Amino acid sequence: MRDNRAMTAIALATTISMMGQGVIAPVLPEYASEYDVGTTSIGFVVAAFGFSRLFLNIPSGVLGAKYGRTVLMSVGLVITAVGNVGSGFAPEIVQLIAWRVVAGAGSAMFMTGAMAYVADIATTQNRAQLMSIQQGALLLGVDIGPPMGGFVADTWGIDWPFFLAGGLAAAAAVWTAFRLPNRPPGWTRESPTPVPAVVSQSGDRVETRSPTRTMLSNPTFVVVGLFTMMVFLTRTGSRQTLVPIIAVDEIEMSLTMLGVMLFVMTTLNFFVVFPAGWLSDRFGRKPVMIPSIFLAGIGLFLFTIANNVEMMFVAAIIMGIGTGVAGPSPAAYIADLAPPGHTSLAMGLYRTFGDLGFIIGPIALGFVAETSGMTAALNINVVLLVGTGILLAFVAKETAGRRGRRKEPAKTS
Repeated sequence: MRDNRAMTAIALATTISMMGQGVIAPVLPEYASEYDVGTTSIGFVVAAFGFSRLFLNIPSGVLGAKYGRTVLMSVGLVITAVGNVGSGFAPEIVQLIAWRVVAGAGSAMFMTGAMAYVADIATTQNRAQLMSIQQGALLLGVDIGPPMGGFVADTWGIDWPFFLAGGLAAAAAVWTAFRLPNRPPGWTRESPTPVPAVVSQSGDRVETRSPTRTMLSNPTFVVVGLFTMMVFLTRTGSRQTLVPIIAVDEIEMSLTMLGVMLFVMTTLNFFVVFPAGWLSDRFGRKPVMIPSIFLAGIGLFLFTIANNVEMMFVAAIIMGIGTGVAGPSPAAYIADLAPPGHTSLAMGLYRTFGDLGFIIGPIALGFVAETSGMTAALNINVVLLVGTGILLAFVAKETAGRRGRRKEPAKTS
């Protein structure tokens, strides 16, 4: 019963904090453009949030192990609140980027602590279910935020969504601090243990390789990592940076309408992610991932030819379905490929691929948009998506579904 209450508290804190990110989503590119900078600089603003996450995921885990999950989560949310409010007051683009880095640092601390807490209270029998609840809470917050942020910006000013996001993070911090014990029942202080090497033998030669090297030398693992990178690159580079600029500057959508369009995309992500996971387990990873990335590419291409609000929404719907279906399969694929006893390391590498895409997308596509135009930038993104899908089709080996089960070696007792 206590575990159920803890899971509810974590899920609610996640929803509230992610609402803050959703609130900012429709206004951040337009807000950054008010500093009279190009799309490359706007890309740096969007990517700044991911820089912190890339470098603080592992240190946050160490801090959570030493001081407790709730302390890590609450402090992280306070830091996020400060970063969001600071963003609203930033006088120059450099300060805005710095405050986005601060907000990202807090987000990394909170999310690492939340996932660790869920893992602490879960058992082997319900771990996937509890992780699904946590993922659903995250998507729910991201869904609710954009229309709220667009409305607030149109009503009170473009800086007010940042203040609202700061207030939401602060509220989540108070909720977390008072509703969750710092250490779950049965929690013991963690101590690092050495990671054993993986030994491979070929003829008379024995080669000792680290688990990381073993995974990164697997072509399937690398291709799935690239797939993950492209999905995140598309989310931050196109969906969160270029598409909002096109919608406001070229289609002349209001920020409220832009928020509604982003809400449609993220809501479709939310509703298709669960059946996509079931399909991936039943029929295999590739039969789900390959069509999904092609569908996302079609939606993205439609943004390049859209000349009215209705066409923008059609593109958003198609892209939302595509990116949503792609959601759960890569993580499951990576877990399938992890050497025994190294699932956590594999998931860390998976998150690193995603964070690299998070950072590269806004900066690289922003630079292309500034030098060659929005259409060129989006088309490059389309080519990257389609190319990754083709690479996955011909290089990756299936690990799940009927084909995956046929390839599994017989287990001996």
